[in-house]
Amino acid sequence: MQAQEAKLDEIIVKWKRDRSYLIEMLQDVQEHYRYIPQQVARQLATELDVPLNRIFHIATFYQGFSLQPRGKYPVAVCTGTACHVKGGTRILENIMRDLELEQEGQATPDGLFSVESVRCLGCCGLAPVVTVGGEVYGDTSSVKMIKILQRQKKKKQAS
Repeated sequence: MQAQEAKLDEIIVKWKRDRSYLIEMLQDVQEHYRYIPQQVARQLATELDVPLNRIFHIATFYQGFSLQPRGKYPVAVCTGTACHVKGGTRILENIMRDLELEQEGQATPDGLFSVESVRCLGCCGLAPVVTVGGEVYGDTSSVKMIKILQRQKKKKQAS
């Protein structure tokens, strides 16, 4: 817990000089915690003398931020036009079912994965596209995704 607080203090010191860097500060918080905890948002508001609702406005406006814990390996399933036509939505539904997740953004109980749909990953020629932990997988299917997620899980267990 003290390491968490030390990291937060480090983030605050890094960005405190100028409140116009609030988004960058929140990006660092998001990267460290994998979400923006409410108590951290409150502490930032106090430390920076910024209204708490401004922090929550930013955290809920930008899709890159989350107010609930995300998995260590976020899974983003493209549901843009090209990916949707090639089964992206079905892949999303199957991943959610296979990981036993009820809603997008929710982390698996082991904290490894969280799943969300995105409108475009900019790889339309590879449709349908899914990213896992930032790694891009093109021409995917539900069967391929099961294997990819199992490999990622084994990697985690080995380390």
